[in-house]
Amino acid sequence: MPVLRRTTASLSAVFFTFATLSSVSSAPKYAHTGPTIITNVTIIDGIGNAPVSGQDIVIEDGKFSFIGDTGSVAAPDGALKIDGRGLSVIPGLIDLHIHLQGGWGNGQISGDRYGVKLDDDSVQQSLSSYLYAGVTTVLDMGGDHKWLLNKRGQIDDGELFGPRFFTTGAPFSQAPSSWDAGNTGASDFGLATKISDLAEIPRELDRYKEDGIEIIKIYAGIGTTVMSELVTEAHKRGIRTVADLWMLNMNRPLTQTTGLDGWAHSAGFGPVSTADQKWFAENERFVIGNAVLGEKMAGLRVKDENGEKLMLKEPLIVDVWGRETVEHFYEVYPQIREAYYEGPDAFYQVNNFGDLVPFRKTIMDNNKASFDAGMLVACGTDDSYASVWPGEAVHREMELLVMAGIPELQVIKICTYNSAKVLCREEEFGSIQVGKVADFLIVEGNPANDISDSRKIEHVFLRGNQIDRESLKLAQ
Repeated sequence: MPVLRRTTASLSAVFFTFATLSSVSSAPKYAHTGPTIITNVTIIDGIGNAPVSGQDIVIEDGKFSFIGDTGSVAAPDGALKIDGRGLSVIPGLIDLHIHLQGGWGNGQISGDRYGVKLDDDSVQQSLSSYLYAGVTTVLDMGGDHKWLLNKRGQIDDGELFGPRFFTTGAPFSQAPSSWDAGNTGASDFGLATKISDLAEIPRELDRYKEDGIEIIKIYAGIGTTVMSELVTEAHKRGIRTVADLWMLNMNRPLTQTTGLDGWAHSAGFGPVSTADQKWFAENERFVIGNAVLGEKMAGLRVKDENGEKLMLKEPLIVDVWGRETVEHFYEVYPQIREAYYEGPDAFYQVNNFGDLVPFRKTIMDNNKASFDAGMLVACGTDDSYASVWPGEAVHREMELLVMAGIPELQVIKICTYNSAKVLCREEEFGSIQVGKVADFLIVEGNPANDISDSRKIEHVFLRGNQIDRESLKLAQ
């Protein structure tokens, strides 16, 4: 969905930035960086196999070096020892649709109170929210190109402590587009790379390739000819392509004509036919489901709470963002609905989206139909928006996918292995297998039986290192 820019500076504040009311409890860090052995644990491998109990896991040099029956291997010297009785291991979660820099709704309204904050402390708080919730890999779907590359570099260099970070950089678009702010010509990056001439495309994609961009985003308002040329030239450079075309999302003829690899959102305006779903599956296209986005647009998460304010009871939200921020969210939420969703001058109504209540069900139904057809369904949340909390939103996404009728084991696969596959990294991470990078969560219970057990996090590991989750909390 778009990153909107309204008329006043206060309205440009983003959701994650206003929440920095105090610093984290201490500098984010690892609790252990050596070998680890987990004994007598249940393994959910992420590739869809049934859980296996009574297993030992050894992690060495950042990778899974042994997986087998309990008692069949000795602990490496100096290993951290974790008793896994009553616990399950699942791969690190992957969110393929975030906006580290952008967002609107709650952030814009609350910007009047907290102001715009894109400083490293605010960014770190957002990154901490992913790790705290067990999200070990993210794909940023668009923002200021140079800013995003700078944040990626800071994460890679250890200046910021965060998940593995991929980005599409600035989305490609033409006018009209709500990404219009930013880049004003093909010679300069900004919030969007605007294409006015086909001859610009190879030059622009060469720069994206040099910047290490592995997947680009194509946005609404772009013509079919330009889109086809973008896809063709991107593929020549080994770059994948994903699109968000609003009412045209999951349009089969457009996909066939342009050669597009996948969709940043499932369709929200009506059902995708069985024949089209089958074509997508047979032709190896992917969709990033974004059921939680449909819930956000429909306003149903808050409505379904019936005034209980359940988000105030969710540690994956409150521990990182603070109780005051969550209370303020509930305070301003009626204004959010009026200003951006339901009022006569609201963005969605001005753009003729109409009744938004069906969006959650429509997207959930289309996700289930994509899964049933054998299409590659992956995980994304489109945070940060009102009621879509970074990190926690992946757990909500999994719950919605189960509500849609997809089995728990397959939902875990969607948010781990399938999402790694979209990034062409499934041979590196995204599953619990010997030789893979050890990104994983240890949770109480068994999310293959109850997906909400994914929230009961005991430990998070990134590249084989145990994260100090206490250091990620906001000082209350």
